[in-house]
Amino acid sequence: MDYVILSPCVTAKSRELRMRGKIDLQKAEKELSKDCEIAAKTDVFLALTYREKPVTIYSSGKIIVKESEVEEAKGILKEVFSLLEKKGCLVES
Repeated sequence: MDYVILSPCVTAKSRELRMRGKIDLQKAEKELSKDCEIAAKTDVFLALTYREKPVTIYSSGKIIVKESEVEEAKGILKEVFSLLEKKGCLVES
């Protein structure tokens, strides 16, 4: 599945990954709880801590990592995307 990494705001220490497909949050919560600390879950998003950084995963296919420098954020986004893909949490749109 294709994705793009964006900088939502030049002054914010956050990066965003957007993909064409959707994310199954129910499955993501179950699968990622083995590798991450889950902070909150709603029907729309899943908030977690990954490598000590706050990450928000949206069912729409968006992943945001906060409080992180550019290269670190890109690495975290790629790792979280890879985890979601390997664990079957991505849904083609």
